[in-house]
Amino acid sequence: MMRSMFSAVSGLKAHQLRMDVIGNNIANVNTVGFKGSRVTFQEVFSQTLRGGGAPQAGRGGTNPQQVGLGMNVSSMDTFHIRGAVETTDYNTDLMINGDGFFIVSDDAAFLNRSYTRAGSFMIDEEGNLATPDGMKVLGYMYNPETERMGTTLEGLQVSRGITFPANSTGVPITEDGEEGTVIPEGVKFDGNLNADVKPCTEEIEIVDGVGPRLDDLKDEDRKSAIARDTTFTVYDELGGSHEVRLAFVKTEKNEYTLYIVDKDRIADVPANESPHVIEFDSNGKIKSEEDSDGDASPIMTLSISPKDGDLLPNGARGFTFKIDFSELTQFANESDASAYHISGYKQGGLLDFAVDSNGVITGYFSNGQMRPIGQVALANFRNPAGLEKTGNNLYRTSPNSGEPMIGYPGTGGRGALNPGALEMSNVDLSREFTNMITTQRGFQANSRIITTSDEMLQEVVNMKR
Repeated sequence: MMRSMFSAVSGLKAHQLRMDVIGNNIANVNTVGFKGSRVTFQEVFSQTLRGGGAPQAGRGGTNPQQVGLGMNVSSMDTFHIRGAVETTDYNTDLMINGDGFFIVSDDAAFLNRSYTRAGSFMIDEEGNLATPDGMKVLGYMYNPETERMGTTLEGLQVSRGITFPANSTGVPITEDGEEGTVIPEGVKFDGNLNADVKPCTEEIEIVDGVGPRLDDLKDEDRKSAIARDTTFTVYDELGGSHEVRLAFVKTEKNEYTLYIVDKDRIADVPANESPHVIEFDSNGKIKSEEDSDGDASPIMTLSISPKDGDLLPNGARGFTFKIDFSELTQFANESDASAYHISGYKQGGLLDFAVDSNGVITGYFSNGQMRPIGQVALANFRNPAGLEKTGNNLYRTSPNSGEPMIGYPGTGGRGALNPGALEMSNVDLSREFTNMITTQRGFQANSRIITTSDEMLQEVVNMKR
């Protein structure tokens, strides 16, 4: 039989395989994270009819005479080039802006790992960050106790059951006291006290910790002395809230006495032998304790202590904190002094989360606090083209891909994340249609070789007639 016929058959097979790859590329033109492939050809071995000869005895050399025996597939390459960006604004959609792959697993020990560029993730009923097929996305979970990201690769969880524990505004009051305990500045004030307020002309008497009602002080002499009456909330160690109401009473020029108001009555100040005093200079700035003329200080210590027993009604211990008034001013303007910073908060549940470019998942809680929940991990390979496709936008390692180099996004050659976006297919339709045309013509040409070779064999058969 003629060699050309077998060569053409090999050409038909190779071009058919190339058309299969082109068809798969076009079919996945809108598949998230899909990487297009290409097929290249090479000739197979050739039959040597006469070898080449070197020049000798005055005659020139001769070239070898060889007949090719067809062609074969040289390679099937996957193009690991980043695809186009589709913005979705979904906080579970992630795109890798550069090299790297998400790591996913479908076993409890997270040892059976696959890799993907498709970042269209979701949250399942248990709060796991997972692929649409239910494979868990791997990363590092944050440890609130150590306040550090973990080092063990595990499934990421963004469960609504995650809580932010309560935190006290101050330090708990103990029976014997703790020597050397630093009392935090749990509350900070800013704003202004009106310098035009007239000083109080009579001393406010407090008997057994209880003073007059605020309304009773509103006579012509005293009502203007109350420069500011403001309320703020502090928290105990169980997250219980306690309202503190302060009245700034001007007692002398540039000097104010701070009274606790309880149920509209002036009350004594816990943890202080006498009401606290703050003093201003002639420039409207508050004086430090060293610069004051008497016992005035910009820092006030206050306690929330139980009235009966050693615990507050909710079971928490009483606590002590400091109030910092050093940012207050006294000018001839409206009084608007108020607490702008209060440490401590109640217990809160997870409301929402967001992912940044470094893969850190930050949770936002109902108590106004936020903290990291975990961090997405990425894997990079020395030869990404050596990965083996397993379907469902997944890859697995092969002997030629190398072992995965796992780490944080944006480090070690791994790309940063683009949250709220997806990487689309990198298939170029214009190139695929061009390849389709050339592949079709190549297939047709090889089929003509078979037809022509058949006609030539027919002529040989007809010679016997």
